Amino acid sequence: MSFKKFDWYSWGIVVGVGVSVLVIFVVLSHLGLWLLGSYSLEWGGLFVFDGVSFYLGVLSVFLSLSLVFSSGVMSSISLGMLGLSVISSILCYCCVNGLWFWIFYEMSILPLLFLLIAESPYSERFIASWYLLGYVVVSSLPMLLCILYVGGIEGSYNFQLWSSNFSLYGGFVVYGILSVMFITKIPLPPFHVWLPIVHAEASSPVSMCLSGYIMKLGLLGVCRFSYVLLSDYIFSSFYVVISLCFAVLFFFSAARELDGKRWLAFLSLAHIVVVSLCLNVCGFDSVLLSFLYCLGHGLSAGMTFMLLWMIYDVSGTRNWIVLKGSISSSLLLRCLSVVCVSSAASIPPTANFFSEVLILSESGVVSMMFVFMMGLYLFISGLVPLFLVGCLLSRHYSISFGCGHISGFVGGVCFLVGWCFMLFLVF
Repeated sequence: MSFKKFDWYSWGIVVGVGVSVLVIFVVLSHLGLWLLGSYSLEWGGLFVFDGVSFYLGVLSVFLSLSLVFSSGVMSSISLGMLGLSVISSILCYCCVNGLWFWIFYEMSILPLLFLLIAESPYSERFIASWYLLGYVVVSSLPMLLCILYVGGIEGSYNFQLWSSNFSLYGGFVVYGILSVMFITKIPLPPFHVWLPIVHAEASSPVSMCLSGYIMKLGLLGVCRFSYVLLSDYIFSSFYVVISLCFAVLFFFSAARELDGKRWLAFLSLAHIVVVSLCLNVCGFDSVLLSFLYCLGHGLSAGMTFMLLWMIYDVSGTRNWIVLKGSISSSLLLRCLSVVCVSSAASIPPTANFFSEVLILSESGVVSMMFVFMMGLYLFISGLVPLFLVGCLLSRHYSISFGCGHISGFVGGVCFLVGWCFMLFLVF
């Protein structure tokens, strides 16, 4: 059965998923408006549910719901490990105890490391696992030591109660080390090397989680532990300019890639740099803007990885040139491919588009250098994906193959597409 013969059923799935998204949208719109009113809930001094927890929690929940559509092609081990990672990430978003935060943080990453070794179909997965182990897991021991040190000095592991007096107990150095440990996990330059390598060898569900919410856990840690140092030291003007220069280089690297997963990994590296600019130029009352951008970025990356997973599962390749022939026989898949790739360009009305516009307006107040670099970033970030869209829409030819199980993938992609382009109505 070819994609073309499958279109009638696919469009039915699109309608069904669209109705489901609309129902969830009505519920979450009221919850989002309530949270944006600066309300927060606290449980026993261990968990706090605030706006940051809401944005990142929605991201993890939506990615896990999209994986439910394709659960039939995943093993029980994969489902269990992915479920453990998602639940741990949600608990990490809300936790305000340093030790439990570290535990939930590591429990979000370790199941994905296990799946990278046990479930990846690629031969170089062991090399990729060493990169992930070295950059992500090994750096966790200094993080734990810093948390134990500060918690022991302060007499409490609740980091909401920690003092911002850096003249005591070498606090500036300790918070600086903590910030570097979290930056390696985002990852921001110069600790970005591991992400494209791991994405290239990981299975598609692991790639969805890595670009979806694991990258945001590092940003969450920086904001939770070192928020006082953000604009002046951690994300200083000099560092932000250097990072934006790296982002431009990442876009050029993506333009040279024929491997779909490495292409998207470089785009993720480039897009996450915008968060550092946001935390430099935006005030304390605008910090949620960075997490709204993370929500849009995670949904965009997750749905594009799922699209690549779907086409790879049928065609057996990740090469964009060959993938083009795989989607040419179906109008629905051409539409989904264009929408997913265009979301990486932050076209309106995605949440990323409005976030970048607001960040650009805020950066104009601080420095014209930021405006110039952000303008160059926006130009190239839109040019690279749209160039690929032009290639996907030109010179179609048909390849027929069996695809009886493809409906689950279509449903998951459509679910993420709907939310990626409807978030601006909620927030």
